Amino acid sequence: MRLFGTLFALALVALAMLASQRVPSQQLAAPVQVVRPMVPCSRPMFRMPSKTPRGRRDAMVAKFKFLKDLGIKKPDFLPDFGGPKKARMAEAFVLNGFPASERAPTFEATIGGEVASAEELAQAAESMKSATDFNAQPYDEETLERVITFTANGKTCELRMTQEGKILSATL
Repeated sequence: MRLFGTLFALALVALAMLASQRVPSQQLAAPVQVVRPMVPCSRPMFRMPSKTPRGRRDAMVAKFKFLKDLGIKKPDFLPDFGGPKKARMAEAFVLNGFPASERAPTFEATIGGEVASAEELAQAAESMKSATDFNAQPYDEETLERVITFTANGKTCELRMTQEGKILSATL
């Protein structure tokens, strides 16, 4: 937005300069000479930002979150932009031993179809250090959850993740 404001101001200044010039009704007696500065300008008149500041990018994302709140779905032809990032988050969650700070308040882990205790989850975490093939599925439009599948010890496992990145459940 700031860039457009700067460009608009420059355009207004250029128009004002053109409007202030008068065209002489008679031809000038002496030829007009172009005067150039002796020292070239070493600094540009205005500078483009090289990177969007962190806070501005988050504000931009927050502006479009209302579309999800209204229930407007992403068109099928658009790619799933958050998938690889969520898969990396899930990989870090598994490789770090299922840290409590990244779990949702309702987190539940099941091993072999049965609810796992804290000790069983800790043992499973130790055996999951070699987990591979993390794949994030698209968000479920009904529950707004994402399923991440991965392979650990030759067995397919899955995590259910919220939009905020908290892990809801782990099926091991």
